[in-house]
Amino acid sequence: MLTEEALIFVAALAALGLVVLGTLELLWPPRPKHPIRASTPAEPAERRWRSKVPRHAASRREAYLKMPPAPAQQPFTLASPISPSPPVDATPLEPPMAAPAEPVVETAVTPAVASAVERVTEPTQLELTPLAVTVVGSAPLVAGSVVIVDRCFELHQQHRYADVVSIAAAALADDAPPARRPVDAQEAAALWSVLALAQQALGDHTSARTALETAIETSPEADRATYRRQLVTLALGVAQNLIASAGAHTAPDSESRVSDLRDALAWLDGGRAAAPGDTDLRDLAATAETLLWPAYEQLVMALVQRQEFRAARRLLREALEHPRVPAARAETFRELFSGTFSGEIGQLTAQAIRSMQEARETEALDSLERAERLLESIHDEALPPRRREEVDRRLWWGYNKLGLRRVEAGAFEEAIEPLLRALRLAGAAPDRQSDTRAALVRAFEGWTETSALAIREVADAGDREAAIVRSDKLWTRLRTALEEGLSERELAGAFTRVRRLFEEIGRERQ
Repeated sequence: MLTEEALIFVAALAALGLVVLGTLELLWPPRPKHPIRASTPAEPAERRWRSKVPRHAASRREAYLKMPPAPAQQPFTLASPISPSPPVDATPLEPPMAAPAEPVVETAVTPAVASAVERVTEPTQLELTPLAVTVVGSAPLVAGSVVIVDRCFELHQQHRYADVVSIAAAALADDAPPARRPVDAQEAAALWSVLALAQQALGDHTSARTALETAIETSPEADRATYRRQLVTLALGVAQNLIASAGAHTAPDSESRVSDLRDALAWLDGGRAAAPGDTDLRDLAATAETLLWPAYEQLVMALVQRQEFRAARRLLREALEHPRVPAARAETFRELFSGTFSGEIGQLTAQAIRSMQEARETEALDSLERAERLLESIHDEALPPRRREEVDRRLWWGYNKLGLRRVEAGAFEEAIEPLLRALRLAGAAPDRQSDTRAALVRAFEGWTETSALAIREVADAGDREAAIVRSDKLWTRLRTALEEGLSERELAGAFTRVRRLFEEIGRERQ
């Protein structure tokens, strides 16, 4: 029997033999038993042009707008029409190559805001870029024409937005040459969409919205959902930025704050017209309304305090004409609206008082007349009875004060006109009526007395005809006063004085 040392030696020899055989196999490989016959080389064939367009893009009318199912805020995919690829030789000389992947060009997409509160409290970027465009293939709109849609996509990626607007607008114009126009509604809608993308990048959001609305109207029914989602995304982003801008105004009475919120609500209403069931638009619109109506009230109150009554009324009319103003807010706004008239009339009355104190009675009368014209321009529904009574009292006080000052100064004829206006504004208040009537009687008596003296002087000078003419005017004015509210009993003294004057100058009594 072999010893253990002998067995180990034999195993080592076997391993060494296997190593030697493997080395010989690598150095001198064996020949095959059946050698391959050499094939006859194919006759050279004429090489044909190969298109880079993939075979699956065989028709430009089969690749338009591609939109994977996604929520409204997902990026949309826009596919340009693809022209048919040229024929390819079935037996090319070179080995077949895999079809190249479709070139893809995309823009950044702004994610939709998670909630209305986040849109207001944590506004995102100021420049909205909610669109993502994917261009599939490359083909002209019509045979031989420039690749309009593809060219606009390329320019957009190069940030040449003004060039995109220029080229797209020229192709979509009514007077564009036929070779430069989109061939059908789908391509036209795609070009309108690219135009909206460029206008948005330039900050012209209104034009971008118009372009998208045109794309919706132009496109076939099957493609309209894509453009509606694009319009919703645009409206959400613009409204979000406007609400954030309104919140950035530190002054609560800033008119820019109101205009930003009003514009945001208008954008959201436009988006909801395209997508009535969109919850993001609805929630953000509710947030904008919650902020808008208090902003109106704060701004109006600030304008009233600064006595800018016309500006306050302009804003209040705007708020009251809004179809979404709540009933409770509308009642508050109507009360503020009537208050602006009362405040402005009070302001004019105060100016008249200051003018009277400074002996500028002409300016005082002018202020009172402006206030009265303002009062006459107010519709009854715009000024409740309580407010009208208040402004009537202020105007009465101003006219009555001015008339009394003139009576006391001896300017009786000049005092009659403001006192008659005060009488019209006195209403049914007994104290106002009695004060004004008493002042008017004094004014007429003083005027007839001074006029009679002047007429006698003319008659004594021998000009009887002139005296008769002037006495007739005096009599006519007294008769007119009866039609303006005074009674014949109140004017008895003045009438008696004029009749006596007639006797003195030889005029028959009337």
